[in-house]
Amino acid sequence: MRRHLVIFFPLLLFCFISCQDDNEPVLQPEDSKEILITDISGATVTNTKDIVVGSGEDDVVFEMSSTVMTENGQVKETTLNCCAMGALCLDGNKIDDTRTVENVTLINKGTITIHTKDLVERYAEQIRDEEHPDRPYLYLRILVMYAGANSTVINEGTINVYFDHDPSTACTVYTMGLISGEGSNIMNNGEINVYGNGSVATRFRGIATFGDNITAINNGTMNAELDMSEDTRMITTGGTNSNVINNGVMKVRMPGKVLCMTRYGDSNLINNNVIDITSVPMPEGYKSIVGDEDYIVCGLYEPLQAMRSGMPSLVNRGTINVNIEGSDRSEPSCQGYGMFCDLMSPKAEQLEVNIINEGLITVSQSGPIKFNMAEVGCVSREVGKPGACNIRLGNWLTTLRDFSQTKDLFLAKGAKIDFNGAQLKLLKGEDYEIGTVYSVAPEALIYNAGKDGGFRYEYSSYKNMVIKSADSQYTLNWDQNAMEVSLN
Repeated sequence: MRRHLVIFFPLLLFCFISCQDDNEPVLQPEDSKEILITDISGATVTNTKDIVVGSGEDDVVFEMSSTVMTENGQVKETTLNCCAMGALCLDGNKIDDTRTVENVTLINKGTITIHTKDLVERYAEQIRDEEHPDRPYLYLRILVMYAGANSTVINEGTINVYFDHDPSTACTVYTMGLISGEGSNIMNNGEINVYGNGSVATRFRGIATFGDNITAINNGTMNAELDMSEDTRMITTGGTNSNVINNGVMKVRMPGKVLCMTRYGDSNLINNNVIDITSVPMPEGYKSIVGDEDYIVCGLYEPLQAMRSGMPSLVNRGTINVNIEGSDRSEPSCQGYGMFCDLMSPKAEQLEVNIINEGLITVSQSGPIKFNMAEVGCVSREVGKPGACNIRLGNWLTTLRDFSQTKDLFLAKGAKIDFNGAQLKLLKGEDYEIGTVYSVAPEALIYNAGKDGGFRYEYSSYKNMVIKSADSQYTLNWDQNAMEVSLN
């Protein structure tokens, strides 16, 4: 480690105040520049002032090895990290893996501001990139609020992240907002805002965890707008038996891969309010590093991997808007969905995904390139091509339109869809003319996007599906033999 990597952990000053209800220590900053770190299990750390990270030598910087979820399963990564509020134990300039800090409560009621510029300038030469694969750290990561197992992490204030480093930076610059371990509760009741130019390898996570038995909820607002980005996720969890819920508002506008809500284990994934995503091209002179099969923009993301055993339903009860603003600089492989099921292994077709939409999903695009977009995408990767996404359709609310032409309801590229128990509930859209008849044949509802590539396209129990008018003002005329409907 270079000499300029200095840890100020021993110099951090805290006020210890006893809780009214017990002897649990409460740690608060004595001045606005303090960075709040505790190595005491059971502690409560509350910030009520302004914290700025990335503006001076007082930043707490350390090495950490952690296990993360990738397309190929869990892998171990060694990273260089900077923390604003945290529950961790340091041994010199590294995390002390022999001592765990658990059952901690972190609460932000103030404003935490992150700037990446100075951090990147100080440490970029220690971070790997394509031309320097032998450097010690995989990426530079800023942890805004970080805790271990059985902890509570709550943002009730404001977190502002500025990716203001040099846009030509080649190494990965990564910021994570609220992070905690197994058995924890993570909640955003305030604001998380992301701004800046970013760079081709910029990554952001709003709420992130890889532990089991997690509750991760957004009740506030999460806004992200970047000129450049590789990979952004507002809430992501890699564990199982967890609840991942959006009760607030999530808005994203940037290029790159955007998975607003994700689960890599068998957990609830529910949107109850607003998800609004706009994908834009990279700026002139810059090329995205996102792979063709990974250039996905979606509200709810479901990766189907062989290691999983099952999962609860994917549920939307709110509004999901996905828009791609295309240009001649756009990546042709970009694809946008309200919900996306991503088959990564042929064996994963044994998993049955239940999808339910009781809210509204809209997709739209502009520009010279035609992108694959739909309310639901069910896509097998090349490696999973012998298999198919195994989808069971539940209640589905959508506007009546010419599905055979729009091809934007269900998109299949390696999928088998079970209509048994499904209810298709149709609304009158703004452009719908009363009495217009449209096809609801399975081939109209499910666009076969993989027919030229030899991907599977299967459906079953279509006759068991029920179709209804979702608006009491209109009645549905359904010719079941012709498989056509109209609203009158």
